[in-house]
Amino acid sequence: MTVANEAVRTAEDRDTGPALWKLSVGVTVGALAGLLVGGVGGRLVMFALRFTSPDSSMGKTTDAKSTIGEWSLKTFGLLETGIAMGLQVGALYILVRPWLNKGHRPLKTCLFGATAGGVLFIHPDGVDYYAVRPLWLTVPTFILLSAGFGYLLSLWTERALDAELLRNAPTWQLWVPIVVTAPAVVHVSLLPPLVLLVVAALLATFAHGRMRAVVNGWRGPVTSWIGSRLLFLLGLTNVVLIVRAVTEIANKSQGS
Repeated sequence: MTVANEAVRTAEDRDTGPALWKLSVGVTVGALAGLLVGGVGGRLVMFALRFTSPDSSMGKTTDAKSTIGEWSLKTFGLLETGIAMGLQVGALYILVRPWLNKGHRPLKTCLFGATAGGVLFIHPDGVDYYAVRPLWLTVPTFILLSAGFGYLLSLWTERALDAELLRNAPTWQLWVPIVVTAPAVVHVSLLPPLVLLVVAALLATFAHGRMRAVVNGWRGPVTSWIGSRLLFLLGLTNVVLIVRAVTEIANKSQGS
């Protein structure tokens, strides 16, 4: 290998290391937060809501394919779902975190997580919000779960990055969380397949240190300004969709 090639390889390694390290941290923290908040927390909330729901709801199958009022092996499926969704959001967080002001990342992620989770979990075509009551309690509960997940994801990720945990780990170790959690992503995809492929391509670009101009542009002031405004508009759109969904659920519940 020539001196010039060695210099290029060294520069790529310097760029690849931090990007892959951040991605690995985001995926790991996302999986952990998803397990604790989405998996364990969500299951405990559903179990607690059985005490506020009518007896007629007991034994019904929820949108998550679990039985209201019962503990079963399907609980492990909910834990897997929490992990899979958490690690995907963790990867997305690493992708968009340059667009968020450093001092307010946990708060902004908390607020956006509340709206995104509301849209994801509150829908009038399912079973949950007609079987589990009351509506004034179930809706805020799942919004708060999503908000809590977003806050912990950002807080723990930022602390891990600031502490430079695993920063000097060998490259193969940084790939371990990504490879290990890949089957859960395949089984429980949070995003449409095409969007997931685009996000995966972007993350792979950053992780491999390719297209340096694209990477720098993504983190640049113009892209960050546009990206932060897009996230804000998306959050407002989510609020409108949540209000519409809750209104439709309330109307259907009164008519039934």
